[in-house]
Amino acid sequence: MTILHWPGTMKPRHPGKTRKLIVDPLPWEVLHTLVSGLPGPMNETDAERATRFDAQMAKVVSYNPRNGPEAMVAVQCVIMRLMAEDCHRDAARPDIALSLKNAHLRTARECEKLLADQKRLLAQWQRSPLRKIEPTAVANLGLAQSLIPDPDDPDFAEEAYSAIIVPLHPAPKMLQ
Repeated sequence: MTILHWPGTMKPRHPGKTRKLIVDPLPWEVLHTLVSGLPGPMNETDAERATRFDAQMAKVVSYNPRNGPEAMVAVQCVIMRLMAEDCHRDAARPDIALSLKNAHLRTARECEKLLADQKRLLAQWQRSPLRKIEPTAVANLGLAQSLIPDPDDPDFAEEAYSAIIVPLHPAPKMLQ
């Protein structure tokens, strides 16, 4: 059995299992949660929501996110693009004042600039190799439940999940 040493004066922690732990950098459930948090139109039916979700999931996946932070940036790219399109649509309406039209166009330009910045950031992250997650470091943080179970282990028959990103990023609490 391996003893995981804690820093400073803390006692060493003995892991419960000796099997090799597998960590998934981007579980499908996390990606699903991020995309399902994207807002839609009011009074949307379930069929419309499912269609919108599938389209937005395809757009997020088209950015090829490899881990949670990249998935969050990809979702932000989708949001910025939607906002820019909505602002352009609102500016094109014939029944609005010129000052409001200019405000919509200004907001659209700001959203397009933010979108370009997010795409640039995502491309910069994706140029570097994806760092491996060290399972013992994750276990030392007390996130043992956020590890993907070994598929051959009969004790862990439930569907794999990950909570590594949720405690580190405040977005899920803000969306509730």
